[in-house]
Amino acid sequence: MLARHEVEVGLEFGGTEGCTLAVGFEGEVIWSEGFGAAKADTPILMLSVTKTVFESALWILFDRGLLSPSTRIVEIIPEFMGGTQPELTVEMVETHVSGFAWLPLDYPDAVDRSSRVAAFEAWRLPRPAGFYEYHPVNAGWVLAELVERVTGRDFREFLGSEVLVPLGLGTPVTVSLGESESALASVLFHRNYADGYTPDPALTKPMAYALDTLPGLALGTPGVAGVGTAAGIAALYQAYLHDPGELWNPEMLADARDRTRVVLPDPAGRPMRRTLSFVQAGSPSERYGERTFFGPHVSELAFGHQGQGGQVAWADPATGLSFAFLTNTVVFPPGGTFHGRSRELSALAAKALG
Repeated sequence: MLARHEVEVGLEFGGTEGCTLAVGFEGEVIWSEGFGAAKADTPILMLSVTKTVFESALWILFDRGLLSPSTRIVEIIPEFMGGTQPELTVEMVETHVSGFAWLPLDYPDAVDRSSRVAAFEAWRLPRPAGFYEYHPVNAGWVLAELVERVTGRDFREFLGSEVLVPLGLGTPVTVSLGESESALASVLFHRNYADGYTPDPALTKPMAYALDTLPGLALGTPGVAGVGTAAGIAALYQAYLHDPGELWNPEMLADARDRTRVVLPDPAGRPMRRTLSFVQAGSPSERYGERTFFGPHVSELAFGHQGQGGQVAWADPATGLSFAFLTNTVVFPPGGTFHGRSRELSALAAKALG
């Protein structure tokens, strides 16, 4: 009912045009459905949920000894920041304490690898690292460059062949990153109503990084441009719980998923809690700011991520549940990240099925 209400009140109030929801349990997706402009198998841009998809490829490299959380970025990318920040590590980049959240690397410059590397070299930290500030896009490009340098392979191909395809994913109707434009033809493109709803499409604000275009999606920006369905995300998070076939080293997976590495205030003073690759639920009394998407009913060890527009992905080791909610609409208020109705859906899934 809440999902239907989400769509029915949708565009009148700058809400949701289309969304998909899914619940996973015991290694399977037990329910998925699409609403409004989306069917259950309609691909939707995953935005920052993509971070928890792409970083699963790093766990493979950690196990192979090609990288580790303690690897210094300049060991792999010597030109990084002109060598001025030798202390920055993979862990610091993954946990958003590396201090370069807003240093520039935008579309279309990011399309060309040499332009990305030139940007890395030109960057300088505006202040010392060590504080928590969410890195929306540019940290993902640094992680992608690390993958390419230690493997000699395209970061999108590596993620697909080493993680997604072995899990039965790797397509736009499941979970994918950087597919061809023809493969992305069925994607329900995003609507950006972060500044308020307008019924005139010509007045809609474009998505950043060209994420409402086929070329922008095909680029596969590693922190924000994954494409998939709620069912695909719920299935992937089941894999994060159960590790079928031990795709990842079990100790490495548990460390990346469960060990708390950052307990710091965000720039607004709200408590943030992160493992290597996920936001961690922690105490229910502290689930606001970036952690509001968990709702009150998951355990403290639940892990996941939000996406702009109210998207949600989480799994709870205490119950074995995974939950995903994808919407193609970025909603008001500006930023549209902490959408109240998506928190209600998240809370309902955890309470009703936990």
